[in-house]
Amino acid sequence: MKFDKSQVLASVAYSVGQITLGFLLHPYQTMQTVVMDKVYAWMFLFPIGLLLAIISLWKNVIVPVVRIYFSCSEASFFMCDWLPYLSKVVILYCWLWQGLLLYLFLRFYFLYKDE
Repeated sequence: MKFDKSQVLASVAYSVGQITLGFLLHPYQTMQTVVMDKVYAWMFLFPIGLLLAIISLWKNVIVPVVRIYFSCSEASFFMCDWLPYLSKVVILYCWLWQGLLLYLFLRFYFLYKDE
């Protein structure tokens, strides 16, 4: 049975998307499955890269656009005062999420490493 490159790429993209969604919806079960199967064990690093991309996008694109759109330098719109706080909360949440995923990976890795 021969596979076309587009079929393989679509299958890998589907698997990566499914695992990423699993990390968001039920990280405990997903991480356990990922570590037990060992095929997609590298996927625990994917959210870290995604986190860095989100932080970069947030700080370099979203915050400046909001500041320009609401004219934060001229008006006293309440969102302009809350934007730095909101930015720090989003970034803190993302880092805590990554910490949870790393903890779960290490927990299941050491639990299943002899199997």
